Formats: sequence, C-alpha cells, structure tokens
Amino acid sequence: MEKFSNPVIWLRRFRHRKGYGVHSPFAYQFLRGVVYETNPYYIYNVLDSELPTWHRFRIRRHLHLLTRCVNWHQPRLIVVPTAGVSVMKYLRAGCRKAECLRDWPEGEVDFCFLEHPDDALLQHIGKHTLLVMDNLRQHREWFDRLPSVVSMDLWDIGIAFFDPHYNKQHYIVNF
Repeated sequence: MEKFSNPVIWLRRFRHRKGYGVHSPFAYQFLRGVVYETNPYYIYNVLDSELPTWHRFRIRRHLHLLTRCVNWHQPRLIVVPTAGVSVMKYLRAGCRKAECLRDWPEGEVDFCFLEHPDDALLQHIGKHTLLVMDNLRQHREWFDRLPSVVSMDLWDIGIAFFDPHYNKQHYIVNF
C-alpha cells in the first residue's frame, strides 16, 4: 500500500529490497527473517481489530514490524517514552516477559522505541540495545549521529544496533 503513496521514492530505493546488496550474515538474516517476514503472527488479527479504522491501513505495517522486532530480540526491558497505547499493545504482544516502561531506568535498555529524538538514550545504550526510531524522515540528522554500529534506513523507520562485534555499516532498505 505504501509503495503507491510515493512511487518515486519506492522506485528509487527498489534495488535495496529484500536484502539485496547486504553482505553481513547478521544483517541479511535480520532483514529476511524480521523486516520482510510474510507469515502472519497469530496475534495480528486480535490487535488489528482493536485499532481505530483510520489507523488500520496507515500504520498497521509499522506496528507489525515492531512486534516482529521485539519477538526476534526478546528484550528484558522495553522503553517507550512517548508512544501511544496501540504501540504498547503491539510491543507487549511481541514479548510478554518484557517489562515496558515510559521513563528511563537506571542502567542499560534492551529495546527502545522513539517517535522523537531523545538524547537521554545515549546514557542507556548497551551492546544489546536495539533502537527503533519512528518518523525517521524528520529526524534523520539525529539518527545519523548515533554511535550505532549497524543501522538500517527503512525510509519512515530507522533501526539501530549497538553491538561492537559487528562491522560498522549503514543499510538502505526498501520497506
């Protein structure tokens, strides 16, 4: 659906689809197994039915990606400073054992979802931290300044990994 809302951008990023050009085994596995996963999760129908009608088509794809990221990462602690109720439901559905907080805790954070830049994140980054940044088009400069090792630009969403074991790389992904 989104590829038809702005076909010029979709066509410009067409060669960056489904992991083409990604040589890192970790990044390729993440792209193919999480970002481009086509099998529906069992909880999608329940959560999608609770969404307001105007959100169902616009943000459902991004919420499904959040659920898959949390399910893949299996974090202990999720920090969501400014997200709405629907985002929290999708994150909790991805990993039921995780604790979801709205405020920054002491120490490292395993998973963080940001809608707006927050420099407090820099104090809570660990090597197992996964950051998902919404509204990336508006906050691209802040996202590019992060000390991430592996980052992925999905046009509207940015994903950053901070594990120093990986080689530093930035990927453009047609999502």
